[in-house]
Formats: sequence, structure tokens, C-alpha cells
Amino acid sequence: MCARIVKSNPLMKLTVLFTASLSWAFQQPTAPPKYQYRDPVTSDLLLCDQCPPGTAVKQHCTVVTSTVCQPCPERHFAENWHWGDSCQYCTLVCKERQLVKRQCNSTHDQLCECAPGFHLEVEFCITHTTCRPGYGVLALGTPMSDAVCEPCPPGHFSSDSSSTDPCQPHKNCTDLGLRTLRWGTSTSDSLCSNVDKTATLECSPPHTQCQSDVTLCEETIFQSLASLRLSSVPLERMLESLPGRRVDRKSLERLKKACSPQQQVLQLLRLWREQNKDQEKLYGIIQGVNHCERKVSRCTSLKNLTLDDLLMVTNSLPGVKVRQEDVRAVVATCMPRQYILQILHLWKMANYDLDLAKGLSHSLRVLRSQRAPRYLLKSLKKISRIIGTTSVHKKYEKMFVGMLQDESCLKTHKPYNE
Repeated sequence: MCARIVKSNPLMKLTVLFTASLSWAFQQPTAPPKYQYRDPVTSDLLLCDQCPPGTAVKQHCTVVTSTVCQPCPERHFAENWHWGDSCQYCTLVCKERQLVKRQCNSTHDQLCECAPGFHLEVEFCITHTTCRPGYGVLALGTPMSDAVCEPCPPGHFSSDSSSTDPCQPHKNCTDLGLRTLRWGTSTSDSLCSNVDKTATLECSPPHTQCQSDVTLCEETIFQSLASLRLSSVPLERMLESLPGRRVDRKSLERLKKACSPQQQVLQLLRLWREQNKDQEKLYGIIQGVNHCERKVSRCTSLKNLTLDDLLMVTNSLPGVKVRQEDVRAVVATCMPRQYILQILHLWKMANYDLDLAKGLSHSLRVLRSQRAPRYLLKSLKKISRIIGTTSVHKKYEKMFVGMLQDESCLKTHKPYNE
């Protein structure tokens, strides 16, 4: 049945409308909403029931009859209560790069959404962002939102461009019972191989491996010697000439196969030093290196260095630059107190012909012009001063170069050999 609004008295009409409004506000949720309809025969203003979703008005209410509703025809829908005498026409075709998510029915229109790999932007479906190597997907793209990329955190990598793949963790060769040939970067995984005790001696440790035995003083001394006349001297002759315990022949042969001439001298001197740590005749020289290393180590115990600080240092050094991915690997695998030592070690490995003390002087000039942090300048200045003023270099040079220039030195030092 419908409600009749009295026509004769305007005040009465307002009262009825107000009362009807209150009844709408407090009626039960299941009660159908109303709409006003003027009877064309009596001119009375009536309050008729609206038609529910999925239907349309077939016949408006009268004073004695309720609203008559009828179902929406095929391919038509009505999503809400309404008082129209027709339903809306369903969408037949989705737009470009869209698929049907839900078919049209009597209460809902056909629903379209962007196809996989696309997201809606304004009114168009746009391809999801592709994360480049070194970046992984933090949040997958949806039909309504784009993919979100993030830089691979330390210990993770992404080698391909992808809009779906997150960064993957590096393989842990040690956990797999393997040997690490190359440490992973942000764009490549770690490279492992089977552990083989008879394998060829590695000429240089992996650039991105955090080494606990980095010795900048020793590297500076040995590499400066290796870049002089020693690199042209046959290893066999040097092996016979060095005082103290000799390096075994097998190690010498492995060096010759694995290393360049300059690296051969460097590695031979390192092996010789390890063999003669306890020799009294060489105690002064070796202890001098150790003292130099202890002083350098105390200068590099900075705990709050950031990746930006390390990149600033690498970019300020002359010659071949340390790769950014190697710097990231240092941050990922080393303790903060080792950062500067490792960066300088990597630079020295890439620049055999450059002097570390001079390289640090050049770095300090560049960093001062860039107004680098004071703590960074102070640390590098101390390292430069220690390495540049050590007397161990002269002792080594006097012993090696003098020995090789004078044939008689071979006989002089022969008793030291075992």
C-alpha cells in the first residue's frame, strides 16, 4: 500500500512530509525506501515503495495498490533501489588491455580490470614497472597499482630486469661445503667451487671478500719493491737469495702459473715473510711491519662510516676506481672498523703501479675541496702519515735491492738459509 499526502492544507502537507521523513529515518533496514509520485488521475502526491536491485518499476503505486516491480531484462541491470521504469544496459566490451573480472547480471554491470602485467592509470592500463638489475620487487603490481622496486639489500642480488622477482639471497658457499671463488654483488650471485687442497694458489683474494689479514704497510712496501727491478729477476734466483727459511718449490711453481710477473714477486715476498716470522735475524724488519700495521689499524676504527663516505673515498683516489658493487660488498661482509682498510686494499690491488702514500695525499686534496666530513679526513691523514714515514720500506729495499745487485751478497746471506 502507498501513503497519501493530503493536498488541501499546506501546513498539514508539511506536517505529513516531516512525519514521513522521521519514519524513513527510524524505519527498519529491511523496509524499502520511498519515492514521491503524483497520481495522474487524482493529482494526489503519493509515497510509493522503490523497486529493489535487479528490478524496475512496472506500475507506480496508487491510493489502493502498491508499486509493481518487474525483473530487469537480459543484459540489463539495476544495482540499487530505484523508481525508474527501466534498467541500465550492461557494458558489452572491455577496453584495450582489459579482461572481464565479473560477468553482467541483474544486479551488477560487467566488471573489467587490467590484464596481468598492467595497472590502471587514469583511464588506461599501463605496463608494470620493470626493476633493473640490482633492484628487486618490493610489492607486486596489481590491476590497480604499479609494482614497487627497492635496491637489493646487503647479501642479496638481482641479475635480471623483472617486474615480479624480488632480490635473492647470495649463496653461502661455506654452508654448502664449497669454496668461495667470487663474492656476490647487488647484480650477481656468489660463485662457489669444490674445496680442493691441491688447487692452484690464488694470486689475489676476491675483491669483495672481507679479509681479516689486510696489511696496508706490507702491501705498500712489497708492491713498491715489486714495481722496481725485482719484477725482472727470476723467481728462482730471488728464492735462493732471500735470507731465512726458503719458500718451498711447489708454492713457487703455483705462483708462476697463477700470477703476473709483478704479482709473482708480491706473493713470493708474502710467503717468505710468513715462513720467517720467528727468525731472529729478520725480527727487526718484520716487527717494524707489524708495528706499522698496528698504528694503521688504530686509525681506521671508525664505527659510523656510511656507504656514501666510502664511495666518496673511492672516488677521490687516483687511478683505477674501486667498483661500486665491491664497495657495497665490503659494507655487507665487513665490520665497520674494517671498512677503510678494505677499501684501500681493493684500490691497491687495482693500482699496482701507484704508491699508496701518494694516492692518499691526492685523496685528501680532493676530499678537502669537497668539504668531506672531518672524521674522514682525520683518519686518512693519519694513515698517510704512518705509511709515508715508516722506515721499514727503506730496510726492505736496502736488503733486497742491494742483495741482488751484489753477487757477493748471496754468499753473505747463505748461512741464514735452512
